[in-house]
Amino acid sequence: MSPNTAIFYDIENLIGPFTGKTNTILHLDEIYRRVLATEGVTGISSQRAYADWVLPLHRNLRNSVLQVGIEPVQIFNTNPYDKVKNAADVALIIDAVELLSKRPEITHYVIATGDGIFAFLAKKLHEYGKRVIGIGFDRIANMIFRNACDVYLTLEKTDKTLVATINAQNQVTQKLKPATPVEPTPSAPVKTVEKVPTKFPKTKYSDAIIAADVPIWRDLADASGTLMAIRGLIEALHTEETKELPDLEISVFMTYLNHYIPAFKVNRFGFSRFSNFMRFMLTGSPYTLYAAENNSTKISLREAVGEKGTVLDDIVGLQFVLPDATRYNSVFDVPKGSSFIHTITAADKTAKPKIEKPKAQPIAKATPKARVAKPTPAKTTPPKPEPTPVVIDEGSVRKWVKNHFLELSKNDKLSAAEARRMTTAEYSKTTFGVSTPIFREIETRSNLTEQRSVNGKVKYWKESFKFKNKVYIVFKEWVAGLHAERFAAWLATVNK
Repeated sequence: MSPNTAIFYDIENLIGPFTGKTNTILHLDEIYRRVLATEGVTGISSQRAYADWVLPLHRNLRNSVLQVGIEPVQIFNTNPYDKVKNAADVALIIDAVELLSKRPEITHYVIATGDGIFAFLAKKLHEYGKRVIGIGFDRIANMIFRNACDVYLTLEKTDKTLVATINAQNQVTQKLKPATPVEPTPSAPVKTVEKVPTKFPKTKYSDAIIAADVPIWRDLADASGTLMAIRGLIEALHTEETKELPDLEISVFMTYLNHYIPAFKVNRFGFSRFSNFMRFMLTGSPYTLYAAENNSTKISLREAVGEKGTVLDDIVGLQFVLPDATRYNSVFDVPKGSSFIHTITAADKTAKPKIEKPKAQPIAKATPKARVAKPTPAKTTPPKPEPTPVVIDEGSVRKWVKNHFLELSKNDKLSAAEARRMTTAEYSKTTFGVSTPIFREIETRSNLTEQRSVNGKVKYWKESFKFKNKVYIVFKEWVAGLHAERFAAWLATVNK
């Protein structure tokens, strides 16, 4: 297949988070690889990067520009009262529009920026039937531009495969330098593959995990990929070679995890303690956690726990759901390479309810004409166990909520009265903890983009949802830690 993609780099916007740090290196080749891995991209035909390349911070990007084959476009400041950034934006837009007529075979336009002005360019490209892919740092990306793109790939400032410092790069170069200096040819740049961490914990399991050749995982924004990477690490530590070793303490496993998945935090998945996260991770798998007699918590094969300690229960109702609605009870059953969300569909019944002792009724006073009332025990109803909190990570909560609303709309499940309540701010605040109305009825004579916005920011999905012959747009700014449990409780009442 012939290359069908062009990439335009807005350098001023990409290095915005690092302004003033002249020792920062942004690896444009990493952006190039992520674009190349995007669905529908068959190859890169054209690449241009716009900047004032004389500036020190931009000079650090020269090697990355040459390595990937990017054409650097020099932008001069022709107006002392204007910014170079504005001139770069104009030049990028002109070149992109010009490419439309010159290269009709280019079907995918990638704009590496987070600047909102490029939303107009994206709309124009859509008019010509082109696919627009945006890529930039999540925290500074303009929401209007993101919504205008067909796909928006987010970058993380803490991603060391993307961002490094000159000092750190020099240290790596010195470690890899051979005894006899050899000059690499420009056509064959030296590349290193990062697999085994520098500071590697030495335990009885070390040989097994090195032999497994476990790769380092850094894309923490990909919740599915992160869970699958942890699964791979657990499987690498439990092989035939490690069968006779003492069971692995979770504190030791956490050390391996911190090395193979740097910057991993359990609060990304809604947990405050690592042991609770591991209970979630091992639910339904061949492995389990158990509390040993020495007050330590260990990982073991379920069948091998025996009398070693008390097994920590699985999370009841935990399911991993694929885009095609296929469900699995364990992350270890999910086909490798799949994208999924996780949720809890039932109450966790592992906690035993406390039953109050029956209280005797007072004895009635005897009278000549009255009988003595026999004491009758009070009826006691065991309290219902509290449901386990809904476990939805920040990366998938919006998709999870949206899918449920789509299903409700498809089956026309909401009553007219409930849909009307969803359009009020008071009901939305009380029920979901959201100060903005969850529903907004579409006005056909008004601009849809304006209806989706609140105070200039897009707050509603662009898709329409129909309930009882009325069409609505639905609030999309859901946060797992604030709204997931409330939404799940509301959904349970609707599905009764």
